[in-house]
Amino acid sequence: MNRLFFIILLSLFAACQPSKKVSETEEIKALLLSQQQAWNDGNIDAFMDGYHRDSGMQFIGAKGVRFGWQATLNAYRKNYPTPRKMGRLVFDLDKIELLDGQGDIGHVLGRWKLIRATDTPAGHFSLITKRISGKHKIIIDHTW
Repeated sequence: MNRLFFIILLSLFAACQPSKKVSETEEIKALLLSQQQAWNDGNIDAFMDGYHRDSGMQFIGAKGVRFGWQATLNAYRKNYPTPRKMGRLVFDLDKIELLDGQGDIGHVLGRWKLIRATDTPAGHFSLITKRISGKHKIIIDHTW
């Protein structure tokens, strides 16, 4: 009888624990919220912390594919040289999912909007994240 009670208690305890899947998707969400905040603070360098600092990182946009973290940083600095040009960024996250059993690869589908004095450009994005050195980083960003 004690053994059955222990098994039931252990099962209830395990069921109450947050699953790895939830914590991994929450980590990815936190990454994007941190990027949004950095952008809204006018800090492109901090915004770029969300990307994998690697020459293989990919940014796919209306002008084609850009390879590399540094090339992406340079493009952001060129296209958004001032806080006024940057505007206020709003992300709407439609779906965050894990693509592998370990929670190391994630996919995010969402929408972005820049609120500026003269216009409000908006679009969509699809991101692939990968756990690198213990943290999820964006390795592929397809924004349109």
